[in-house]
Amino acid sequence: MFQESAVGFIQKSSIGIHAVSPKGIIKYANQFELDILGYLEEEYVGHHVSEFQINDKCLNDMMEKLGEFKNLINYPSRVQGKNEIKYILYNSSVYEQGGEFIHTRCFGCEISQKVYEVLVEESAYLKG
Repeated sequence: MFQESAVGFIQKSSIGIHAVSPKGIIKYANQFELDILGYLEEEYVGHHVSEFQINDKCLNDMMEKLGEFKNLINYPSRVQGKNEIKYILYNSSVYEQGGEFIHTRCFGCEISQKVYEVLVEESAYLKG
């Protein structure tokens, strides 16, 4: 039987979790996500994702797919951490009510640059 509260489960998870509004504003990030990127909550939450996503083509593709209520599965991305570039593999879906995009449900784990490069070779959105 599951004993822990859902809030505790999310907050103490060992995977980065964040939520983004349809306008691209980061609405929530758990501590693991903040720790990976090296930001304090006030340096990250409330800011636009474009401040952190390095590749505009990647960001536009992600937001377009999510705007169409498509899931992102194993989606590689370069993210500007506070002190260095981070390579993150994202899985994300949209929380919606009555057909309205409320926010994303985004899960990310850090990967190596080499793994990122292999995944990008397989990802159509970054080719060309």
